[in-house]
Amino acid sequence: MMQLVASGRGVCGMPHWALHEYSSRGYVKAKRLGEKGLFATLYAGIRADMLDAPYMRDFLLTAKDTSFSTLDGVSVVR
Repeated sequence: MMQLVASGRGVCGMPHWALHEYSSRGYVKAKRLGEKGLFATLYAGIRADMLDAPYMRDFLLTAKDTSFSTLDGVSVVR
């Protein structure tokens, strides 16, 4: 999607962290939607039979830890 926007063929709504690389290089302009922006809870879609698998638990923990340590603007839902 970002490549389409950068090439002048579209517009998209994305989290700031997802477009940061493009906006920091001047390929696109980031514009907040609303006064405070939009915030949403992200979910992982997992089949029920995979939920308790050790590798799935490890994946979810890694995704959570990596998101909080590397992505700008990510916060805990309260």
